[in-house]
Amino acid sequence: MIFKSNPDIYKNAYPNWQKTMRKNAEQFALYSAQFKDSADKLINDVGENRGHIVDSFINPALFLYRHSIELCLKAILYKVYLDNGVGYEKTKEKLEGHSLDSLWSKVNNEVRSKYGFLDNQQAKNELKKIGKLIMELHNTDDSSMTFRYPFDKDLEEFQYGNGKESFGIDFKHMQKEIDYVHSRLYYWIYERVANREDW
Repeated sequence: MIFKSNPDIYKNAYPNWQKTMRKNAEQFALYSAQFKDSADKLINDVGENRGHIVDSFINPALFLYRHSIELCLKAILYKVYLDNGVGYEKTKEKLEGHSLDSLWSKVNNEVRSKYGFLDNQQAKNELKKIGKLIMELHNTDDSSMTFRYPFDKDLEEFQYGNGKESFGIDFKHMQKEIDYVHSRLYYWIYERVANREDW
């Protein structure tokens, strides 16, 4: 048996309690934060990276970060569609898929057309910067498969960068950039969309 409870509550994980404290509309945001926090823990445990230990879990970390961004985009869209009376079936259709390009395009269009916090050039530049970083992530993994599998469906190998063994990723810089995107999506867009009456 894989899923069994322990009589000692400190030896159990409780995956449902956080969900019961939140409205249904907040579930995507909750999961987004959980995936990002998990990736952060992996990267933060590297320390000085002696023996290049980060190479052993860079793919899971990248997948977790990418998935956190996807879920944050879906959190924004879900809230926007809910607030604007879009029906369940149409919402389901609009949230389908893993393309960050498609999701970002929808978020960008909704935010620009329906919300008033893009009222100055600095905010518009911020939105462009977020979009640029999301597109970089999308172009590296356009289907949410690159960091999960070594090959695509045709058994063609996924490649990073130039494909050479010497290609390196500054993982601390990557973490900083993902943190920027996630925090701006979550705190600057999602929180403001979720609390519209406050702006």
